[in-house]
Amino acid sequence: MQTNIIRLAEFLFFQGPRITQAKIDQHFKNKTILITGASFGIGEACAKGLAHTECTLILVARSTDKLLQLKNELERGHCHVEMVSADLYELEAAENIFQSLQNKNLHVDILIHNAGKSIQRSIWESLDRPQDIDRCIAINYINPAQLTRLLLPDLKLKCGQILVVSTINAKLFAPPLWSSYQASKVAMQQWILAIQPELAIQQIDTSIIYLPLVRTRMILPTKHYNHMPAMQAQSAANAILDSLIGHKRQWQPWWLIWAQVTSSLFSRPIYYFYRFILGRKK
Repeated sequence: MQTNIIRLAEFLFFQGPRITQAKIDQHFKNKTILITGASFGIGEACAKGLAHTECTLILVARSTDKLLQLKNELERGHCHVEMVSADLYELEAAENIFQSLQNKNLHVDILIHNAGKSIQRSIWESLDRPQDIDRCIAINYINPAQLTRLLLPDLKLKCGQILVVSTINAKLFAPPLWSSYQASKVAMQQWILAIQPELAIQQIDTSIIYLPLVRTRMILPTKHYNHMPAMQAQSAANAILDSLIGHKRQWQPWWLIWAQVTSSLFSRPIYYFYRFILGRKK
């Protein structure tokens, strides 16, 4: 019974757009597309969605073995694959990625910021863990922003596109226990929104994708997510590709606008609800 309810909820609320191979070919053919966090989950699904198109994929991730495995699989299609091993937790990662592209004479048409770090932890459990803040801000904001900055001359020359994978939580009441993740995601959202008009003048399109819960390995540490409805990685990848094809400034689930209204109207009760729940766990 519970499984059927979850499946129904996923069908109604967690579907991405449908997209044809013809549309993918038309938009991405002969383009060079850089995808961060490409070795698993949404990034891997994006790469597989582009595998049968004549394009160059630049896959960025820290797992070299998985990247090599994925490269060998993807190149059975029509794409050409380049690998860049990088740990976006390191503050110099963006510079290292950029230098690797320079060395390989690769010029990016489309930049997809998919890599992300999620941490669910009380601030009281983070008193001796400065890395909780450092990792989220480096992976979710600093390195994506720095890599964007470095690639802007290429993107300007090619009238390129930038897409940022964000979360619906960036538009809702900030949930406790997710402070570092929430702050870093909102930081990147605000940064890209602030430069969006500047980039538009130079014919660089920018998109933000506000995703709900997606069933990837990122959510595995949070056990109760196993019993909640979630979007499939392929549906999330379809939202990314469809937004790039349609030059959409943003994509979000159809119901998020109503969730925003509810979050705003009931912010005070939500606050006290969280206080009550957290107080019971003391």
